[in-house]
Amino acid sequence: MFDTQNLRQRLAEALPPEINAFLRIAAAEAAKRKWRLYLVGGTVRDLLLERSGFDIDLSVEGDAIELARAIAASPGDITVHHRFNTARVTWGNHHIDLARSREETYARPGALPTVRPGSIENDLFRRDFTINAMAMSLDQDDWGRLIDLNGGADDLRNGVIRILQPRSFIDDATRIWRAVRYEQRLDFCIEPTTLKLLGLNRDMLRTITADRLRYEVECILAESQPEKVFSRADELGILATWHPSLRGDRWISDACARARTMVEKPTSETYLALLGWRLTADEKEDLITALRLTKLQGRALRDSTKITENIANLASATAKPSGIYAILHGICEDTLVAAEAALDSPFASQNIDLFMTQWRRVTPELTGEDLGRMGVSRGPDIKTLLEELKNLYLDRMISSRRQEESFVSDWLKNRSHGLG
Repeated sequence: MFDTQNLRQRLAEALPPEINAFLRIAAAEAAKRKWRLYLVGGTVRDLLLERSGFDIDLSVEGDAIELARAIAASPGDITVHHRFNTARVTWGNHHIDLARSREETYARPGALPTVRPGSIENDLFRRDFTINAMAMSLDQDDWGRLIDLNGGADDLRNGVIRILQPRSFIDDATRIWRAVRYEQRLDFCIEPTTLKLLGLNRDMLRTITADRLRYEVECILAESQPEKVFSRADELGILATWHPSLRGDRWISDACARARTMVEKPTSETYLALLGWRLTADEKEDLITALRLTKLQGRALRDSTKITENIANLASATAKPSGIYAILHGICEDTLVAAEAALDSPFASQNIDLFMTQWRRVTPELTGEDLGRMGVSRGPDIKTLLEELKNLYLDRMISSRRQEESFVSDWLKNRSHGLG
């Protein structure tokens, strides 16, 4: 067992002073009501692993919403969910989640659970894996005491992902994705029995709604190295449950790694664009529909098609900047980063980089109002001329306002002579 005094010290050292202050206030308010309060789940796991930057999750053997209201500085600092008796409290720049300790039952596989109040022991037993089924008391008389009824501390020491119950993946198949995500994030191993049950119950992922599956996708994309999850999921045959053409191979691993050399922290949409890069346009639409992807996520995938359809032009050593601009203008930043990571052509990478750093900022000095004063009629002509001026700048055929004015004057003369 971990030493209680040592855990108390870790808690004090690992959390910012304002969060330690919050815990003391929350514990005092709970004690007034004769409720016990606990740190639970991933918070305890990461504290024991001495990992930083973790979220704070609390479980109270009492009314979580009432406790949140007693702690929060104002009602606007609380978000509540009455169905599960949970609340999120904003405390300075931090968000703390509180939930009532509860028991759960599942009416059918994949359904959201039916909950009822329970003890902390009940609450821990309903969780997904042993390493997430530990709690730490915040009661004044035993602050920092570890509650570990399922061998979570031993599995942490041994680097093991283990489900709590044989029906875990049947009741909630999203745990299959979480098993792989935790395994890869922590460099652990899914233990043999859990791995066997994962394989046997893989088809239970079909019982999960698209919205819940999308949430799991988003959690994976937020990992520091999501390609590790893609690769393991492909190996276990679950990546194909998102779409049968997805692959977690060396290509995606290398592309994700390259993306991190281009920007400090690629966005989830960049990783998603890379994951779906080799799908056809129709396959991407199927993926968007199957996971009910957001507008932003769908755009990242669709924009990648615009790039793959124009690879020959992007990779041309003789491509004009104006031509590159025409292809890439309007494509989201996330997909542009993905494109640089995905394409193996040095010319394509150079053209995309030049677009991102220089060409997309090029604009003529003359404005629409300037063109109107020079005699250009309002409407499509102004838009056309501004576009032509920008292209001339891009292709280095003009470089000053005077040259712009000369071009416009010639255009007007040609127009008056019927040549425009």
